[in-house]
Amino acid sequence: MPLLDVDNLTIAYHTRSGPVTAVENVSFRLERGKFLGIVGESGCGKTTIGMSLLGLLPENGFVREGRILFEGSDLLALSQKELQAFRWKKISMIFQAAMNALNPVHRVGDQIIEAIRIHNPEFSEERIQKEIKELYDLVDIPEQRIFDYPHQYSGGMKQRAVIAMALSCRPDLVIADEPTTALDVIVQDQIIRKIKDIQRQRGIAGIFISHDIGVVAEACQDIMVMYRGKIVEQGKREEVFVAPVHPYTIALLSSHLTIDGVFDFHADKPEVACDFSPDFFAGVCGYAESCSRAEAQCFTAPPKWREITPTHKALCRLCGQND
Repeated sequence: MPLLDVDNLTIAYHTRSGPVTAVENVSFRLERGKFLGIVGESGCGKTTIGMSLLGLLPENGFVREGRILFEGSDLLALSQKELQAFRWKKISMIFQAAMNALNPVHRVGDQIIEAIRIHNPEFSEERIQKEIKELYDLVDIPEQRIFDYPHQYSGGMKQRAVIAMALSCRPDLVIADEPTTALDVIVQDQIIRKIKDIQRQRGIAGIFISHDIGVVAEACQDIMVMYRGKIVEQGKREEVFVAPVHPYTIALLSSHLTIDGVFDFHADKPEVACDFSPDFFAGVCGYAESCSRAEAQCFTAPPKWREITPTHKALCRLCGQND
């Protein structure tokens, strides 16, 4: 049994013009100890998926259909009270923008201690103090900085403190939503290395949400590429990033400049990503208008999943066919 099994997840938001679908027919599995990377442009639905796993969608957001199974239990069937007990204990989240994720009027250590105390009422004060010291050691923040205020931390320290908070109750799954945003490349590298070290030490699974392909490639073993609320390609890191087949994935990788050539992929006909339109799901391929390979059927019928290898597939009628 996988740790997480998401099946045919469709999420929508209530608007003045009626419900608008933001994520459509998303399915994936995550094994224990593995990291899954979700990449795509801003607004493609990455964060919406992460929030839905914890029942944290905005008031106007709702799951239209699908299942979210965690260790075999359907999270969508849990009450709010059950979800509150479940969050942080089983699944936690590293939210975007650590600069704003910490309460500026409370000491950082106190904010982490509060999470430990709420979810582990049986812990003694001595045990709680021991836990927070271990967490700070794990994320390489000096113990004497535990009870500083957020404004006394650098950007990198704030991000590591948010990671410590996400790990405070020893969850099985951590969702990292743009964990390196607003950090310089040196601090980004430190944060990614620390996340990988923690993964190895504690055996946690993770979902890494980012538009930064390089960051995801370094941290994750499995990759999902999203476009306009749909998964368009998924597979192992080496399959998706070294041998992409969906035109949008090719465009995404072609736009990513690297020094070491990890994504040195050259297409005969470079693709150009297209802008969003209000009509996300018109029953046809949303990328057809920008695809140099598009045929008449791409504009009149929905795309189909093509299996490239047993672990690599793409949502495209033409992918996997000989040119």
